[in-house]
Amino acid sequence: MAKEVVCRDAGYDCDFVIRSENEDELIEFVQTHAKETHDTEMSSADIEGAWTTV
Repeated sequence: MAKEVVCRDAGYDCDFVIRSENEDELIEFVQTHAKETHDTEMSSADIEGAWTTV
């Protein structure tokens, strides 16, 4: 099953959405986006708590 992370769900005014069946890939992309766009660090646990299964 695919996992999805939506920035708006985390309270950001941002249209970033990522969906992937590969959890490691999803975590890497979200961490990169969070750092480059929002200047924030996210742990794997933070991201796992933020995704929904689609």
